[in-house]
Amino acid sequence: MNMKKLLITALLCSTFSVMAQESPKDKGLKVIDEATIQSSLSYLASDWMEGREAGHPGAYRASDYIASMFEFMGLEPAGDSIDGQPTYFQNFDVLEYKASDKQFLSVQAKNGQEYTFAYHTDFEVKAAPASISGKGNIVFVGYGLDIDSLKYNDFYKKNVEGKVWLRLKGKPAKGKVGEALKELPSKQLHNIKEELAEKYGALAVIEIDALGELPKTASNFPFRDNRKYYEGDHKLSSFYDTRLYSPVSKPSKIAPVFMGGEYLMASIVDKNEVMKYVNSIGESKLYTPSLFATGATFQSNAIVERKRVRNVLAKVTGQMPDSVVMIGAHYDHLGKREGYVWNGADDNASGVAAILGIAKAVKATGVQPKRTMLFASWTAEEKGLHGSKNFLLNYDDPSQIKMYLNFDMIGRRGDWHSKDNQVSFIYTAEHPETWDLNQENIKDYNIDLEMFDGKSKRGEAGGSDNVNFDTYGIPYFWYHTGGHEDYHQVSDHADKIMMDKAAEITRLSYLNIWDIANE
Repeated sequence: MNMKKLLITALLCSTFSVMAQESPKDKGLKVIDEATIQSSLSYLASDWMEGREAGHPGAYRASDYIASMFEFMGLEPAGDSIDGQPTYFQNFDVLEYKASDKQFLSVQAKNGQEYTFAYHTDFEVKAAPASISGKGNIVFVGYGLDIDSLKYNDFYKKNVEGKVWLRLKGKPAKGKVGEALKELPSKQLHNIKEELAEKYGALAVIEIDALGELPKTASNFPFRDNRKYYEGDHKLSSFYDTRLYSPVSKPSKIAPVFMGGEYLMASIVDKNEVMKYVNSIGESKLYTPSLFATGATFQSNAIVERKRVRNVLAKVTGQMPDSVVMIGAHYDHLGKREGYVWNGADDNASGVAAILGIAKAVKATGVQPKRTMLFASWTAEEKGLHGSKNFLLNYDDPSQIKMYLNFDMIGRRGDWHSKDNQVSFIYTAEHPETWDLNQENIKDYNIDLEMFDGKSKRGEAGGSDNVNFDTYGIPYFWYHTGGHEDYHQVSDHADKIMMDKAAEITRLSYLNIWDIANE
């Protein structure tokens, strides 16, 4: 009788023990905490990393650290192979370029006179990846936009190929077009305009402000350079002075842009004519301004260097190795200049800390996922999303990638009126199940985050490396806690990061991507 009771007791204990066993998913979740985030984030955002500018020493140190963490956790290398051995790095070359000190621009008036303008006085230049000279007729192209969904086209019935474009800075503010473009970020607007200039074959672009306000600082101001953390008569060099171009195997079609002030504008077109065009937006027909000038001659000189940069890639091979989910975050930032270091704690050491936290959690599950989980830390995001673009250009079959999880700035809160736990959840609108899964995991695991529904239609993605995946038709979701006063400032330091919030976002992200990897 006693033996029978013992057997029953043992059986019950065994049953309860099995029931109490943690699932692999829960085992992984347990290892993500604030310390996991803080350790990586603080190191990546330290002065030793020198701001992690792509192609510079600090970025190489940062990528070495990320690769060493992947190796320490036991992830497989997924980068280039050297002598038949895979590495954690995917190397590629870019052209780093900027405008030189010698630029030339003149316009030819209808009366035969030619006006030559002064660099840094009448105009500034966004150079192309090579020095370009040319001469062509001037054509007015409004804001230089073509948006099918809004039935708005500044190029309609205009012969613009091979011409010098007179283009307005910014975007329309009136009517349905203005309302639709109101929230479009300036970086995304710039990219759209540049792509359209390539598509329609601009020889060069003269860009003016509708009010003639660019440039607007006189040369004899006592303090020409006035920034949030610097004021002085010596102009500091800027991250934005240089740009990157890739792939180097493809010739550039980027046109130089001459950004003109009111004197240059007055030599080409009357301001009232421009305002007539602006006021006609939303009407049945766009007004076409008459121009004083017929043509322009230019010489845009560029200083160009070839730089080698690298992504960091690692993976956990799944039971279905050719079915892939990706987890990515860019590790580059704005670098250092003249004693100032842009540490980039939120942008985007916070995102890299998150993918390292998820990698740690995946290995802690102790099981092989169904799908391969590919981790990527991208380079050169800040200067044009080049890291993820290069990856997709060279990936054998992008259709194998079933989902992309992106991180970019997850450690702060946005405007002062935002709640501490608010997060933007940005995802492909055609895949609403991603939102549903996110909400389920918030509820099931009592995640203390309040989500903003940031669905974006395919083809309308913006903001980060998700743009390149959207271009390939790959669904994505990503987390973003909003812009703040330290964005792209030297004050974006680790001591301002809300580590508890970043850890909570990482936990939720892990739950979602683990579920997708094991569908």
